[in-house]
Amino acid sequence: MKAPFTAEHAEREPILHGDHSPLEKEIVDVVDRSAAIRFRRFSLLPRTRRLLLDGETIDLGDRAFDLLVALLARPGALLTKHELIACVWPSISVEEGNLHVQISALRRALGKDRDVIRTVSGRGYMFVGEITMVALAANGAVTTGQEPGGAAAGPPQSNSIPGGRLGAEAQRALDHDGRPAVAVIDDDSDIRHALSGLLESVGIGVELFSSVQEFLEGDRLSLPDCFVLDVRLPGRSGLDFLDELARAGVTVPVIFISGYADVPMSVRAMKAGAFEFLTKPVRHQDLLDAIQRAIGARSVSRSTFDSLSV
Repeated sequence: MKAPFTAEHAEREPILHGDHSPLEKEIVDVVDRSAAIRFRRFSLLPRTRRLLLDGETIDLGDRAFDLLVALLARPGALLTKHELIACVWPSISVEEGNLHVQISALRRALGKDRDVIRTVSGRGYMFVGEITMVALAANGAVTTGQEPGGAAAGPPQSNSIPGGRLGAEAQRALDHDGRPAVAVIDDDSDIRHALSGLLESVGIGVELFSSVQEFLEGDRLSLPDCFVLDVRLPGRSGLDFLDELARAGVTVPVIFISGYADVPMSVRAMKAGAFEFLTKPVRHQDLLDAIQRAIGARSVSRSTFDSLSV
């Protein structure tokens, strides 16, 4: 069984034996070359496995640290969930939820700079901040005028990688490969997955949520092109969420689906600004037609929803 691979592993075993993935080899190369990797207010010291915030060590678990090293090894590139799991948990089988937990821990540690890690829905993650590598010379000395975590003695001679300036291919990956994106919020898992299969079959990207709260707690930088909402949801109802979107000035089209619809409910929804109100069981073509019209009618650019309360 192959030993767990971490950034520390690269120092213990600098010569690979052919059983490591391309990503693992790139991590070894980064660790071998770098005294520190700087981004925004942070400095990551791969050989001593420390993350510094304004020069002070911050607490970061081993798995989250290894995820960060992997993401920094390929700034601006999409790393699939499979690649990250195979890299951080190489010798054991883990559920995808373990990766989500560690990504969340990493984002909490990064605080207000958490946006440097972007979620590519259904595929993986991407580091999008600009990084500066403080290189090591052949003799192991730091090649810039600054010791890792210390004060600068002169201007750095470092290598900046513009991970924050994404190319067209990377940007399309962030946007469901250039496809329209629909958020489905329904507490019935069978309905969620049925709608996911329907929308994916016609080339529409989809994200699934069991409640409004789950959607608001998710990590994303932009809103979808359209919401498909159940009216009755745990916690905030679909109608309450529509009212909140309106108060926040968010004009993403909302299509309601409900198995308990009545005339007063549908009238309230349409007066509140719903784009369409459909009753369950929903005819697939009716829903697809409504979504296509909603996406075509959307006149605002994608915007953040920081004004919406979690």
